[in-house]
Amino acid sequence: MVSSCLVKSKLSLNEYSEIYQGFNAPIHVLDCGKKCAPHNDFGIPFCCDTNHAVPTAYKTEWAYLSKHTNLWHLWRSDSVEDQNCLEKQTPDHQVLIACLGHQDCQRDFRSITCRAFPFFPYVTSTGKFIGLSYYWEYEERCWAISHLEQVTDEYRAQFIITYEGIFERNQQELENFHFHAQMMRKIFSKKGRAIPLLHRNGRAYKITPHNERLRRADAASFSKFGPYAIADWLPFPDEA
Repeated sequence: MVSSCLVKSKLSLNEYSEIYQGFNAPIHVLDCGKKCAPHNDFGIPFCCDTNHAVPTAYKTEWAYLSKHTNLWHLWRSDSVEDQNCLEKQTPDHQVLIACLGHQDCQRDFRSITCRAFPFFPYVTSTGKFIGLSYYWEYEERCWAISHLEQVTDEYRAQFIITYEGIFERNQQELENFHFHAQMMRKIFSKKGRAIPLLHRNGRAYKITPHNERLRRADAASFSKFGPYAIADWLPFPDEA
């Protein structure tokens, strides 16, 4: 599944270096990839495994990466059907990319989608960017989603500043995430679930999807999923 909702970029080739430098903080103090990899049959962090998530890049971002690193190549599936399906979902100004693998990661050249995953900018129905929520289809796989309380303040701040700059350059991109948040509200409303939010003010909230009411919450109280929910019940969860 394409892990980005980015739309046409007005960024120049040379601006990606500045963006990458400003959005370089790890999500957690620990390496969350080591937490999720044991639950993947391939032993690879889910976010680094194109069997689960295929990153995208702006075409200008791809040109920048191609010029400065050998980390990335264009993604190709062994299945023609899967290739065609994902290409149809990918906007014309983006390309599907894949890296050399998590063991050969060059952190300074991670794409914007890699840095943001599993989060996306949450935009209210009135068009306000108020914080971070996550791509809910990865709840059962992504360790970070089950441990929102461990997201660092530095990462949250860099995420917000980065996307504020992108939205200032491209209003259409804000509208795209506005649509994605709208879809999340519809889905969570049908399921009777509150939407977890890491607010830009540094606090955590639960959003009531049908009326967008914000309720203060302890990030540690947010739901855990899949194997991480099971581990949470164990007396020594780090052994799971």
